[in-house]
Amino acid sequence: MSRRNLKIALFVLAIGASIFIGGTRIIHSKSPEVDGPKQALSTPIIIDHKGKAPKLDRAPVIFDHDTHTKVLLKDNPQNCALCHVVKERDPSFGNSEVQVFKFPKKTVDMNDKSAIMYGYHDECISCHKKMRSEGKKTGPQIGMCGKCHDRRATPPRISWTWKPIFNYKDHAKHVETVNKLKDPVSFNIAGAVPVQGTVKETNKNCAVCHHVYDEKLKKLYYKSDTENECSACHKSINEKNARSMANVSHAACIGCHIKVAKILSKDPKSLFQDSNSTEKLKKAGPTDCKGCHGEHKIIPLKEIAAIPRLERGQKDIMDLPAIEKAETKNAPGSGSRMQAVPFNHKSHEPRVQFCNSCHHYSLEKCANCHTTTGDLTKGGGITYERAFHLVTAKESCAGCHVTATKTDKCAGCHQWIPAELPKSSCPVCHTGPSGGKLKEAPLITLTTDKEKFPEKVIIKNLEKEFQPVDFLHAKIANKLTTISNESTLARTFHARRGEMAICSGCHHRVELNQSVPAKFPPCVTCHSRAFDPKDLGRLGLLGAYHRQCIGCHEAMHGKPLALECVKCHAEKKDVKTDRLIPPVGINDSHTGFPVHKGE
Repeated sequence: MSRRNLKIALFVLAIGASIFIGGTRIIHSKSPEVDGPKQALSTPIIIDHKGKAPKLDRAPVIFDHDTHTKVLLKDNPQNCALCHVVKERDPSFGNSEVQVFKFPKKTVDMNDKSAIMYGYHDECISCHKKMRSEGKKTGPQIGMCGKCHDRRATPPRISWTWKPIFNYKDHAKHVETVNKLKDPVSFNIAGAVPVQGTVKETNKNCAVCHHVYDEKLKKLYYKSDTENECSACHKSINEKNARSMANVSHAACIGCHIKVAKILSKDPKSLFQDSNSTEKLKKAGPTDCKGCHGEHKIIPLKEIAAIPRLERGQKDIMDLPAIEKAETKNAPGSGSRMQAVPFNHKSHEPRVQFCNSCHHYSLEKCANCHTTTGDLTKGGGITYERAFHLVTAKESCAGCHVTATKTDKCAGCHQWIPAELPKSSCPVCHTGPSGGKLKEAPLITLTTDKEKFPEKVIIKNLEKEFQPVDFLHAKIANKLTTISNESTLARTFHARRGEMAICSGCHHRVELNQSVPAKFPPCVTCHSRAFDPKDLGRLGLLGAYHRQCIGCHEAMHGKPLALECVKCHAEKKDVKTDRLIPPVGINDSHTGFPVHKGE
């Protein structure tokens, strides 16, 4: 009897534990309101403030700001004050009101994890409670911790960065709009004032966004030709006399968009100087996260070239010294064995998305941050020489050039060239002082000698089940020459080699000088007919042909591609090839490419 009672007791205990655990999981995980398929978050904010504590007690909150604003601001899209402190006085701006969009509304010690937690809970859950009392669908209540702190959720890592958002096109759009405003000064969120006698007519309204700080007067002011990147002064955290980049960009940008939206909804004719501009601007700029932090589209170079040039006192051509030394004011770069580099700044401007593509922190000369020895504070330890030659950095000259060689038009030849800085390229850039003028590299012209440059080459070394290949030598070489001549970058670096720069794309291992040999050595000179397993670094003749031709087609997204054999080789009528080709997935030892699947 005792054993039977023990079994009953254990069974009851198990049922009770299951009910308890199940109920707890319901309370601390998902509420019934969100059962069903979960939509992907647009651009979520990861809330993981822990102050000075070593770690969080619960999982971070993945907060979908755009969904909340869509629901809460349905009737009044500009009422950010519903959740945020929108304005406050800042002593550093002469006690003027500035946009802040601060959350939570109550003052919270951001070093204290518990204070942060209660601050967020008071704001969020009190709003949920209020909406529930009004009979509206809302978020979790007290005790339903797991609905927000979901340990099973994988927080998407999003780069909240300024660089890819603002580009030449966006900047030009803002400049055009600001210049048509009736009262641009009223949109100056920061309150900067122009300094008398310094404002040019062409950029008189730049003070709406651009400013510098006067330490003596303790005020912001605008001065022409001092426009800089926002991040030059506004860093990742609040500092003396400069708010963080996140705070200031949200305040200035969203604050301005909200103001424009209010005017458009009430009296749109009072916004612009002419009615045509009012007709064009149907709505203000974005106030939601994805409006700025969403998909970033690359502007085509043709569009960038059509945008008016941004002038900030920069020279069209700058002579960059090989070594920049602060102590040699009269002779910058003295002591270097390399000559200066004439840099065509004007021609490079429309080749990037915005100024910060190269000037990644501020619009200063490179030597101010990248010193000869490498300043850890300003330049991240990157020396002056490395700032130009580091091939792994897209901001450097060499890195940008290497990136360009990976595009469809260049990759056919450059895919076989290692991503390193060849010593032979040094004289291409280090040509010495330019005197403000640069000579354009000459166009490449191919030889007309048919002995050296045949129209067609018949490849029949491996003729077996297919007809010989009629290789259109002249057509292909002329196409590559056209691509090279259309690119100033390619033309500059190819000029020293002349037509051999084009020939060496296929005829690798041939001395790269300007004189084309009477006849190039045939491929079979180095690549024997059969694959040699004792020399794994050297392909057989079949592999060499296929890797060179098909590899180039694939890199340049051209045709024919691998497995489209008959587009190069006409089939022989008396030879059946359908059962001679191994299955897909087996790499041919000759070609290195997967081969066609047979029956």
